[in-house]
Amino acid sequence: MRALEERLAPLDGIFAVVFWVAGVIVLQGPAHQPPIDSSPARALEFFKDHQGAILLGTFLVLVGSLFFLWFLGLVRVRLVEAEGGNHRLSSIAFAGGIATAVSLLLMPAVHAAGAFNNDRLSADAAQVYLGINFTFLYAAEFSAAVFLLATGLVSLSRGAFPAWLGWASLVLMLWLLIPPIGWAGLLYGFPAWLIVVSVVLWRGSAVMRSP
Repeated sequence: MRALEERLAPLDGIFAVVFWVAGVIVLQGPAHQPPIDSSPARALEFFKDHQGAILLGTFLVLVGSLFFLWFLGLVRVRLVEAEGGNHRLSSIAFAGGIATAVSLLLMPAVHAAGAFNNDRLSADAAQVYLGINFTFLYAAEFSAAVFLLATGLVSLSRGAFPAWLGWASLVLMLWLLIPPIGWAGLLYGFPAWLIVVSVVLWRGSAVMRSP
């Protein structure tokens, strides 16, 4: 059982992306999540008319975030083994990853709270729920930037991951810190980065298992 878990562990990052994408498709498709500057009436309509889609999309995003949280354990081991010493950067990377996971867990939870309470929800309260959701999105951007910066530095200085992946981590980190486009880095760049890291870890574990 343990051997199976170790073989599948590198795929947790890919599983996280799959569930995130599925959740976003549900929220942006059937539910058609409105933008942050929507009117209170539009926000209220979102929570009242799409409860089922909101709860399903929220559930999928939450499951993806749990897979990401599990994946962080494997990344931490890789960073700690490479860095050595007091593991300062590895600890920073792990802390940034945990903060990212918490933000990604809370972001859809706000949607769920609005959907559960839609019978007693006012238009102004609905708009507040929508705004809080986007606030956690911004929090995830900046915490993911910390995670990527520390991971990139350990990769470039200690070889935790290939140098090209270290440089890609730093570029993505800068992308996340640019306010007008940081959201795109989180929604598109970060999932792509997770898939690449998962593949790198999977190939590495496959080499270790081969005779």
